[in-house]
Amino acid sequence: KAALVACTPLGVMEMFDYYNIELDGKNVVIINRSGLVGKPLYHLLLARDATVITCHSKTKNINELCQLADIIITAVGDRKKFTLTPDMIKKDAVIIDVAISRYNEKLVGDTDYEQIIEKASYATPVPGGVGPMTVAMLLKNTITAASLSSQIER
Repeated sequence: KAALVACTPLGVMEMFDYYNIELDGKNVVIINRSGLVGKPLYHLLLARDATVITCHSKTKNINELCQLADIIITAVGDRKKFTLTPDMIKKDAVIIDVAISRYNEKLVGDTDYEQIIEKASYATPVPGGVGPMTVAMLLKNTITAASLSSQIER
């Protein structure tokens, strides 16, 4: 039976597909355990045969786990509490920054894009990365919900 998927995780998965980022057998670290981002992403990635580790505020060894990850998805949203820095990632890792917050009068994510992209093979900027995908997936979910409720073929 068809079901709707949370917009942000769905947008992240669409990005992986669009950019042909392989998930099968990859080590993925998600720095978030919320019901809107972290948990749905965990299940979506697991279904695509990724090895997934979820980190949160009580995780003691985030740096070490990130250094082992092929893909890091960060969604803390508080630059004062957490920043993913280049020394925390391995070369050519894929970095998906889902977070957005105001810091020093600017909208920022959990990474400094200009620094992280020098080491990563792919990274999303903030703003302008995952946010627009979330909006697009909201529209997709709206169409899906309408077709499910009216029994129309998509």
